[in-house]
Amino acid sequence: MSETVSLSGLGRLVRRDARTVWAHEAQQFTPWLQLHIDQLNEAIGFEIELSGREERVGPFAVDLYGKEVQTGRPAIIENQLEPTDHGHLGQLLTYAAGLKAGIVVWIAPKFRDEHRAALSWLNEISPQDVSFFGIEIEILEINGQRAPNFKPVVQPNDWLGTRSVLVSRSQGRLSSERNLAYQAFFARTLEALKAQAPGITGASKAQRQGWFSLASGKAGVSFAWVFGSAERFRTEVYIDTPDLDRNLAIFEGLYQQHQSIEDELGCSLQWEWLERRRAKRITALAPFSAPISSPAEQLERLTDWAVATMIKFAEVFRPRLRSFPY
Repeated sequence: MSETVSLSGLGRLVRRDARTVWAHEAQQFTPWLQLHIDQLNEAIGFEIELSGREERVGPFAVDLYGKEVQTGRPAIIENQLEPTDHGHLGQLLTYAAGLKAGIVVWIAPKFRDEHRAALSWLNEISPQDVSFFGIEIEILEINGQRAPNFKPVVQPNDWLGTRSVLVSRSQGRLSSERNLAYQAFFARTLEALKAQAPGITGASKAQRQGWFSLASGKAGVSFAWVFGSAERFRTEVYIDTPDLDRNLAIFEGLYQQHQSIEDELGCSLQWEWLERRRAKRITALAPFSAPISSPAEQLERLTDWAVATMIKFAEVFRPRLRSFPY
């Protein structure tokens, strides 16, 4: 028997200007967004991992910068708390060119029609690995409780299609049936992960490639599912900041706790120093072989293992990564 909800108990939704919460963009809104980037990630459907703010480009400084976790493309975010203007559009293009950005996000409470048209035109003429997003920010209030709302108003027209076909780490541009199978597998696995662990990631789009990365909560460190050599599937922590010494410090800091980490995970790990490479890696191998060409039942079993392992990785590694000062 369904429960009847009294309409008289519903609250009234009120939209407020962003300045009712943040009076100053640089001093208040940008630092807040840096700490709550997951809310923007959820709105745009992929994960931006921030490296910092006020990155210099000549005499100017972009508000926030980092990378898209899934592909590693440099990402920049330019904010303002008033309607869009030509000055900020010029700054946005200057920052995008100076930092060779692949993801360009402009946030404002209101986009003028000419600026929507400008971003849409840029998406039409840009290479497939460069994407422009216009995001309106507003405050929603119900019964005195306020919450930010990020509303995409401009994105690539084919964001769900060809713009998700990006450059592979080692195989070039992907288009084969195998790569479509990868995309389908990771889409199902991501959906299962978010159903079992809501809030674990803001990503919602799988790419046509043999791996899928998620933010770990620490810049330069990501979690990933990977179909490795001989299609041996793994869940991994991938440490790849621009600084080799920092990568070593993070890796060694985790390795010092390897016994307690493996005990909490309930499995043994491969601790890979990856000699002569900047990156370091910590890997859990699936206990059975399941190439992407496996029957559906085997891939479902692999999804179950991948989801359970990723949830444990997040539980075990994220608190430790957050505790590191480097």
